[in-house]
Amino acid sequence: MEKKRLRLRTPFRIILSIIAIIVIVTLYFPISGVLKLTSHDYSFFSSIEIYKLGLTKDILKTEYSDVLDKGILDEDFNIDYLDSYMMLNYYERDDFLKNTNSLLDLKYKEETIDLINSSVSNEFMKVLLKEYVFDIDKYLEVEYFKEENYERYKAYFNGNYEKTVLYVNIGLDKEYYTDTTETDKFSITMLVNKYHGVTEDFAVPDLTAISDECSAQKDAYLTSEAAKAFEKMCYAAKNEGYQILANSSYRDYQTQKDTWQFYYDLYGKSYVDKYVTMPGYSEHQTGLALDVKSANSNIFKNSKEYTWMIDNSYKYGFIHRYKEEKVNITGIASEAWHFRYVGVEAATYMYENNLCLEEYYAMVIDK
Repeated sequence: MEKKRLRLRTPFRIILSIIAIIVIVTLYFPISGVLKLTSHDYSFFSSIEIYKLGLTKDILKTEYSDVLDKGILDEDFNIDYLDSYMMLNYYERDDFLKNTNSLLDLKYKEETIDLINSSVSNEFMKVLLKEYVFDIDKYLEVEYFKEENYERYKAYFNGNYEKTVLYVNIGLDKEYYTDTTETDKFSITMLVNKYHGVTEDFAVPDLTAISDECSAQKDAYLTSEAAKAFEKMCYAAKNEGYQILANSSYRDYQTQKDTWQFYYDLYGKSYVDKYVTMPGYSEHQTGLALDVKSANSNIFKNSKEYTWMIDNSYKYGFIHRYKEEKVNITGIASEAWHFRYVGVEAATYMYENNLCLEEYYAMVIDK
C-alpha cells in the first residue's frame, strides 16, 4: 500500500521559510562581522565584544588598535574614551588601562600619555596621577631625564628644559662641596669636581713617569695610559715645530691639601674657590690631569703651543678641561694650561660637540 506523503499547507511552509531565513541571517551577520574583525587582526573574543557594542563598521574603517584589542576585555574599559584608545599605543605595564583612563580624566593629550606609558616607572606614574602636569612631556623628551630629580628640576627651572635637566643632573642647583659623592674606583672618564670626589686612600693604577723630553719637572707622573698618550702627543707636536711640556701632573691627597693651603694662605678664599679645589676634589689626584707649558713662552695662552693643543689634543685623548665659556658649569676659572686625559673616543666626542666633562658625564655616562 503506497504511503501518503505529508504535505504542508502553503501558509505554514511560508512561515517556516521566513523563520529559516531569520535564523540564517541572524547567525550569518554576527559571524560575518566577527570574522571581518579577526581578519583585521583583532582577537576572536575582542571581535565578539566589538560586535556586541555595535562598533563593527566604525572599527573596520580604522587601523588596528592594540589598545582596543587588549583593553575591550578589561574591566576598566570605558567606551567614552574609545576615540582616544584608537590613538594610543598599548604598553605591557601594571594597570595600563586604569592609569590611562586616569590620565585622560586629567586631560593629558594622547601623545603625552604615550610618552608617559613608554618611559616612566610605576612609582613616578603615581606622581603624574595626582594632578595634571602641563609640561611633563618637555621633561620626558630630554634623554637624560631622571625621575628622582624631578622636584629639583621644578625648583631650578631656568626657562630651558634640556639645560634645566642637564644642570640639575650635574649638581648646579646645589652649593659647591655639598651633598657630594666620593669614590675609590678608577676610570679614565671618571668625574672629579666640586661635587664628585675621591677618597683619601684613592689609589691610581700604574703611575708612570713622563719622559724627561716631555716634562718641565722631574718625577712628573700620570697613569701609564695617559703618560704614553701625552708622550705621543709631545713628540707629534715636536715634529710639527711645537714644544709642549708637562708642568704639573699627579698629586696625592696630602700634596693637594698642602697646595690648597698654600694658595689659601697666599691669596685667600676667593682665589682658591676659583682656581684650587679642596683635597679629594682635584683632578690631579686621578693621575689623568696635568698642566701643560710651552718651552717657548712663559704665558701658555699666548703661545703657539696653546693653539696647537686646542686644535689637536683630542686626537691623543686629552681635553682642554676648564674653558672660559664653561666656567658656570665646571666651577673653575678658565685655565689655558689644564688638560685631562679621557681617551680618544670621549675626547673626540667632547671636542666635536663642544662639551666639558661635566656635560659629557651627565649626557653620556650617567644618564
